[in-house]
Amino acid sequence: MYGPAMDHVFLSGNQRSGKTLVQLILASHPEITISPGTNVIAKVLFEMPRNRPLSEENLRKFRQVLQKDRKFKAWRIDHRAYQAHVAKYTKVTTGEVVDDIMKFFREQTKPNARYVGNKKGCYCKDGDLVKRVYPDAKLIFLLRDARGAVSSMLETQPEHDLTSASLMWFMKARRIRALKEEFPSDVFVCRYEELVTDPERTSRAMCSFLGLEYAPEMLAKYRTNDAIRHQTDTTHHETYEAITTSMIAEWKEKLRPEQVAAIEGILGSELEKSGYRPEAAPAKGLLRARYRAMRAREYLDWRIGWETKRFKMG
Repeated sequence: MYGPAMDHVFLSGNQRSGKTLVQLILASHPEITISPGTNVIAKVLFEMPRNRPLSEENLRKFRQVLQKDRKFKAWRIDHRAYQAHVAKYTKVTTGEVVDDIMKFFREQTKPNARYVGNKKGCYCKDGDLVKRVYPDAKLIFLLRDARGAVSSMLETQPEHDLTSASLMWFMKARRIRALKEEFPSDVFVCRYEELVTDPERTSRAMCSFLGLEYAPEMLAKYRTNDAIRHQTDTTHHETYEAITTSMIAEWKEKLRPEQVAAIEGILGSELEKSGYRPEAAPAKGLLRARYRAMRAREYLDWRIGWETKRFKMG
């Protein structure tokens, strides 16, 4: 195992909501480092037993995941040294394996960091499962106006259409609200609009949440903090630039009125529950029923996945 004890922080939220910017800001604090996204940590946390040492079969699967996950391969660490360490595993638990990944990352980015974390979109859906492994973990969730997030997803993520992007936002926003209610002292909801409007105030609030003093280098050095980026990151060019409010209302120019109406219809009451005011007239009749069925199906799909992960964790 590597280095001194550490506290855990998991960063999550919907796509195109400012997760990478917050990761860079937080990880520019002298006492925080947050590793880039990867499927490795989520697979260990959610697909392997929690209450007993991992079997040889579990460890074999883990090593296979390490070899195949392209995002993990793009971490700026000494992968040969880490693989050599993993090859020596015998009786280790889920928590110890994830801690090793995080501690190894800390050793190569910021050895004295108190908080070590990971950024991944799935944690806002399954944050309660993370808390089963790390009861004291802190969870920071990014929330952005759905119309802005969906508009940006349509521009940058060809795998999504308006419906899939809206349903993803719906489910993640719903889960963020639920997790905030379940773990009020361990969940911080960072609104994208507040972050870009007053970065220092938001950064100070996140530090207070983590029990740390605010550090000016959080905003002075985040643009040059390449140590925590994927080596192949080409999709967050705006994080190399000064923080701007220009993208808050871009959706009003980029989305057609019928697209706004469709997004708001798919989201139902969730947009307003999450603090954003609808602009279009509410959907009616069969269209309203169709949107309700979409939301119910999305929730059911999540619930089945959640139960499957809970069963695998033991």
